[in-house]
Amino acid sequence: MGGGRWRASEWIRRLEKPDSEVRAALEAVYGGGVDARAALVRRAAARFIERFGDGPMRVFRSPGRINLRGMHVDTHGGYLNLMTHQREVVVAVAPGPADDDTATFVNVDPAFEEVAFRLGGQAGHPAFDGDWFGFITRREIQESVLAQRGHWGNYLRGVLLRMHHEFRDAPLRGLSGVVASDLPRGAALSSSMALCVAAFHAAMALHGRKLADDALIRAVQGAEWYTGSRCGTSDQAAMILGGRDELVNVALLAEDLDSSGARRIRFPDGLGVLVINSYTERSISGAALGEYTRNRFAYSLALAILRQEMAAEGWPEALVRGCGRLSALTPDAFAEYGGGTGLLRLLRRIPESLSLDQLKGRYDLPGLDAAYEQYFGTVAEAHRPKDIGLRGPLLFGIAESERARVFADALESGDWERAGRLMTTGHDGDRRVCADGTPFRYDVGDGALERLVTDGAAIEDCPGVYGASSPVLDSLVDAALAGGALGASLTGAGIAGTVLALCRREDIEHVQGRILNWMGTEDYGRLAGRDGTLSEAELAGAVVVNRAPAAAGELGPFVHRES
Repeated sequence: MGGGRWRASEWIRRLEKPDSEVRAALEAVYGGGVDARAALVRRAAARFIERFGDGPMRVFRSPGRINLRGMHVDTHGGYLNLMTHQREVVVAVAPGPADDDTATFVNVDPAFEEVAFRLGGQAGHPAFDGDWFGFITRREIQESVLAQRGHWGNYLRGVLLRMHHEFRDAPLRGLSGVVASDLPRGAALSSSMALCVAAFHAAMALHGRKLADDALIRAVQGAEWYTGSRCGTSDQAAMILGGRDELVNVALLAEDLDSSGARRIRFPDGLGVLVINSYTERSISGAALGEYTRNRFAYSLALAILRQEMAAEGWPEALVRGCGRLSALTPDAFAEYGGGTGLLRLLRRIPESLSLDQLKGRYDLPGLDAAYEQYFGTVAEAHRPKDIGLRGPLLFGIAESERARVFADALESGDWERAGRLMTTGHDGDRRVCADGTPFRYDVGDGALERLVTDGAAIEDCPGVYGASSPVLDSLVDAALAGGALGASLTGAGIAGTVLALCRREDIEHVQGRILNWMGTEDYGRLAGRDGTLSEAELAGAVVVNRAPAAAGELGPFVHRES
């Protein structure tokens, strides 16, 4: 493919009926389903001609992502199991005049208005030459972003500013760009991060710059932070580190990012992953928002509290110091102290819950009040929790990271049933209701932990308590399991979005049918907050078999990650 120098019309012509060379190049990136991928690029090229004329353009892409195991642990250095997802964001760009730093973007979707901005504006701010976080938290910068809160242009501006911050020696030049996407928005497949990753690749290429993977992961995180998000590193890591038909098992901690230990596992041919769009979007308020935020707040404190309890009990200083990330809290690391049962005994020292005043009195937690306000600032006073559960969220984090670590072992060794059980157990840590509709509760009291120790329970088999699911997501997990899936779980932050189901290849059609039968009912529509049932079009795209394409990058002239 000589795509780097093709005019937009040439992209359309060459992708409409790909010759053997072009088809082989597309298959090297996508595997199957190349016709749908080519159609998305053609739509971008047609829009490019309509808005900017038929000039040369370069095409950059970023896939969506799924995480099979390792929910809610990326910000604390836990293990993840990341794969790319075939639906993607495409950015088609051409450089502007050398003396013009205006960036202009249009979207194939008419719901997104055209955006144009000068790059030199905010880049000329006195704080821009300093720390990136210091720059984006300046009052005037935040006010500019908040004035268009949620606007897609904020992501593009954040990308271009962050790229320029990384390469301040590169003269800024403007660009003309078209964005096209078939990633469903709000479905926990990280469409906003895919936009940032694709646009960052485009911005670097037009300025003749490159970043190594870890530096790019951090830079793209900074770009999305510009918008007000405080995302971790897992979404872009999947898009940047992923590969064709690969699962990437890795533990990442943003403050000390190092992906060199990532394990790349070819996803077994005998398995498939169903990606199930619940057609719900996260919107919680009142008591539900307070409850959801309470567990997230407790989780943010958990490792600091654990280390203080270990120090108070006289654990070796080096071991205590090393427990700053979840990936360090493995049975192997605690082998001298009873392995997994030793970790469970240690958790007995963590109170089930404490009031805010008790937290202040028992632990040294600088900035606790500020953190409480940060988490609960949008929660009405009546719904702010008086007690903070500690043991359940901490058990979830330790067990979930360990589940994610051994999940990869189970896949690689062919123990697919074990892999499926780990997925379902992880979801139980998030679960809100049982299959019969009654509230789900996992006991983390002293007696329950003591029984686990006596029984020699593996810590990865303990769900813990995080509670980020919803009745809708729980019902989809249950439908998948009832249909014969090996395991099922929400993916992403929870509350809404997507459920994943791990299936044997021969069972995919049956599981898919069972899920669609449930989603087509009036009961599901009511549970999902609909006036009626899902439409035929929605059902047609509700359950998709995952295909893992190549990592993000340029599509043509060379189609591999190195391009």
